[in-house]
Amino acid sequence: MLLRTMFLLAMLVVLAETIVHGAASLAQAALRQRALDSARTAFVSGVRAAQASIAQGVAPAPIATCAFADANGCELNVATTIAAATPAATPESTSCPATPCTVSLQNNSAVDEARSSFAISSVVRSASGATLAMRSGIVVFRTFATPPYAVIAGGVDATLGALLEGGAADDAGAPNTLITVENQPSGGGVATTANVWQPLVENPVPASPAWEP
Repeated sequence: MLLRTMFLLAMLVVLAETIVHGAASLAQAALRQRALDSARTAFVSGVRAAQASIAQGVAPAPIATCAFADANGCELNVATTIAAATPAATPESTSCPATPCTVSLQNNSAVDEARSSFAISSVVRSASGATLAMRSGIVVFRTFATPPYAVIAGGVDATLGALLEGGAADDAGAPNTLITVENQPSGGGVATTANVWQPLVENPVPASPAWEP
């Protein structure tokens, strides 16, 4: 009887340890999934912050947030950096009016179209400082002198869907996205064209920046 009791106790101890380890593994898996989701969300927030900075005419500031907290405090710290990217990061145009890799910018002072590229990186760290997830990419904006001031032209990353990772790049050369300008006489009459076109030769798309769990 004593031997049987000891055997049962040993089995209960092993079973308890298995349950504890299983629960810990599930908690770690859940935390890593939260980290991946947080990196994706932070990257998109960084894109919005870059777009807003263009409209406001200021340099984008880094963003630090707590993505998940429990009774022990913040478990997922997210840091997003936004920096001007080099021209070489501009995606290759896929819809050019004439020469491949060339788009037409509307340089009339009422529009003043240009391009602005940002390198955005979001890193998610645990409470101990260990890196759990990372998301980085290049996003290119068409910029204007009037609202909306900045719209996404393209990018290199998997986060923003069809625009990125081999999807549709800058289409400013396509007829349906060109911005045309006309002068309308104040007293009526026939409008005259006021387009000021400037070609922009874009660089080939680089390899997508790596992101990893």
